[in-house]
Amino acid sequence: MNFVAQMKRSGLETATESSLLYEDLPQLDASEFVARLEQAIGTNAAIADLEDQAAGAAHYISLTAGGCRIAVEVSKNTRPPPVYFEALDWPMLHRNFPEAEEIVRGHHALIHISVEAEYDAVANALGMRSVNTPFTRNLLAARAAAAVCRIAMPSAIHWKGCEMLYKPGPFLRELDTEPVELFVKVTPFSSNRQIAGVRAVGGSTRGAYELLGREIVMEEAPVPVDWVIRALHAFVARCQANGGLMPHLTTFAPSRGDILIVRHLESTPEIQEPHISLEVRRADEVGFDATHVDDIALATVTKPKWDGSERRARPKNAKPFGRRGLA
Repeated sequence: MNFVAQMKRSGLETATESSLLYEDLPQLDASEFVARLEQAIGTNAAIADLEDQAAGAAHYISLTAGGCRIAVEVSKNTRPPPVYFEALDWPMLHRNFPEAEEIVRGHHALIHISVEAEYDAVANALGMRSVNTPFTRNLLAARAAAAVCRIAMPSAIHWKGCEMLYKPGPFLRELDTEPVELFVKVTPFSSNRQIAGVRAVGGSTRGAYELLGREIVMEEAPVPVDWVIRALHAFVARCQANGGLMPHLTTFAPSRGDILIVRHLESTPEIQEPHISLEVRRADEVGFDATHVDDIALATVTKPKWDGSERRARPKNAKPFGRRGLA
């Protein structure tokens, strides 16, 4: 495990990063950026310690707001292509953002935003309440990116935390409606096995660890890909709103008539790290119902001595969808 991974797993990663991609070097006025940001975050997070510097063609802005340090770099120092490979490899990208690869290859300038909660790591080490939660830090970073967009609209936004590429328009809309969905990516997978004559589909998250402390996996069920994505986002949003993960063997309903079983697993043969497993027992929208299984009636009452070894085995050949598999 490399140093960055160790930082993530120890809870010491205290920065949220995003990059806005441009064809040409944009102009970003510091006073206008501050005004836009203040309009977005309100008076509860006063902006202070503003610094505005230039070095050649590059432009650097730094300030503090909401207990965080915000650093903005405007330059032609584009990142090497491998930085975006994971984001470009997301199998749903060809649906949501088909021109993303062309934009990544063709951009010649960027605005890089880093939001760091300077005191969180110290507070965690001392057992104190941290200054900011990861969600508030992510939200501040997203609002800083939105403030930049309203001054100089980029071609794409790369969100490092969950390795996603967004179009600016959808990014701004989601920020105003469902911001959690910006910070958590859902990747569908399938072993192509059939359940009741329908191909079974599952999904896993990237980014939920930072918000909740664990990534989430939905086990395969005969449901559509879009349903999997909506349900996983709904689960993360519910846990985020409640301030923590739902207990082991409770039930969750992403929408009326649905039933999912929540399991806390330490490790499995397929996933070596602790994670949350969701098993679909009923999906009302598509008419799937497996509530006849005996343990559902005891799910919220009894917690058996179970370490995950007897869990319903995910097929070993279950792989993420390829891009062409969803065409």
